[in-house]
Amino acid sequence: MDMRPRTSVGRAAVVVCILTAIALAASVLQGCSSAVTVGKSLADSLLPLPQRTVWAPCPDPDSYFDSYRDASGSGTNYVYEVNAADENGRDMTVDIILFGRKASGEGWIKIEAKGTSGLHYDSIAEDEVPQAAREALTTDFDL
Repeated sequence: MDMRPRTSVGRAAVVVCILTAIALAASVLQGCSSAVTVGKSLADSLLPLPQRTVWAPCPDPDSYFDSYRDASGSGTNYVYEVNAADENGRDMTVDIILFGRKASGEGWIKIEAKGTSGLHYDSIAEDEVPQAAREALTTDFDL
């Protein structure tokens, strides 16, 4: 029986840390004020975190919490923190980055999230949002 410790998980963690550090350094060197957001997004995409589909109302165009110049320097990327819910109505906060434009503030978005980062997102009609998700996000909790 082989009693050597398994190191593949350790190696993967080291690689993720190195890649995250490189991304953060590159972001800082490019004058990116969103180095933490970019690093978190990179880590979420590389780490073995659960991936899930969530839905959210499209955020107001000016509700972004951060913005930074894109890699070409010709456009601006906008970072939004959105309240989202899955098909069972469980809510979570997800960061999405809109590349080169602000959000429209209209309709709903379907987000493929990993960790707390949105990997992919699409505009959808309200009737495509699961009822439990829609209710979780539109219920008024005033007491």
